[in-house]
Amino acid sequence: MNKRLFLGALLSVMLVQPLTAQFNWQDIDFWVGSGSDSALLVVDFAGADFDSSYAWAYRYNGAKTGEDMLVAIAAADQNLSIDVAGGFLNDVIYHRHEGIGGQPDYWSTWSGSDTASLITNMGIGTALVNGEWFALSYTDFNPALKPGLPIPAFKPNDFALAQVQNWYGSGNDSAAFIVDFLNGNSYAWGYLFNDSVAASQMLNDIASQDANLSINAAGFLNDIIYLSDSGLGGQPNYWGTWSATNVGNWYMNAGISHQVKAGELFGASYTDFNPAVRPNAPKNNGALSLRRSDRISFDLYPNPAHNFLVVNGLRQDAYFKISNSQGQIVQAGGLGEENNRLDIASLKEGFYFLQIGGSTMVFLKK
Repeated sequence: MNKRLFLGALLSVMLVQPLTAQFNWQDIDFWVGSGSDSALLVVDFAGADFDSSYAWAYRYNGAKTGEDMLVAIAAADQNLSIDVAGGFLNDVIYHRHEGIGGQPDYWSTWSGSDTASLITNMGIGTALVNGEWFALSYTDFNPALKPGLPIPAFKPNDFALAQVQNWYGSGNDSAAFIVDFLNGNSYAWGYLFNDSVAASQMLNDIASQDANLSINAAGFLNDIIYLSDSGLGGQPNYWGTWSATNVGNWYMNAGISHQVKAGELFGASYTDFNPAVRPNAPKNNGALSLRRSDRISFDLYPNPAHNFLVVNGLRQDAYFKISNSQGQIVQAGGLGEENNRLDIASLKEGFYFLQIGGSTMVFLKK
């Protein structure tokens, strides 16, 4: 059988396989709130996709309701929005998924200790029970559809382009390539371009400039090897490809033919597709080149900038470096005495990287 047709058939079978394992609290990635009690929020959009049901966890003290938990989690997760006007759950939107009240279905609410024990409750005003689930499903009530097994929601702020140290390509737009071998090692590379770029070009350009990275992407993504990690197509898993604007809203894309746009993440995860597993946010590793203990928090404006940058949140004697898209240091020194103002009038137009301590931010000189 043609290898591409085989892989397509394999993916279509694996992506529709039901999830049979039980969901455990240890699977949760995104916790919100504080307190000695905890409850699990499950939101099931009842879609045909394998990733239509998600879970968050909520810590609290005292008497809290489903509405309290929903409001707190929506405030903490930029990918989640809810409408609970009038004490009734009308709409829930989570990145690509949406359930709008009456268009065509409505949200049902459930309580229990796991998927098997869930029963309908009295709505978002229902009191939370320590250690139990509060679950939602988007259903036509003919009959009411019980929420299914969720996957953990990811925290959108676990990764930012400004963290990446290794950048390749050239241009005024930036994106990141994230590779997760799903063995605990996840890596990131930055890429500069103009307007949009095919993922295949981005991957091959990065691999051609990083001697530690090898990619076989002829037609589709077969193999990735980085340092001591390797993921070879069919031995035993395959590479799934993903797109996102943050690491909390991954969705499967069309593969390396996908057109990457400014600010986007293009991800690859070495998965058995049972179900497909999204890339985790890169941590401290060689590609990210970030020591968290050295990170410094600061803000800069305006961005884009013309003649100057103002850097807030640092002492005035902080040392800085500015590098161009080729990694060459074009300016360095101590921040100015007045308002931490940094003169960039002599720089040419384009993207630059301002590094202070272990932190880097990208800015555009116009």
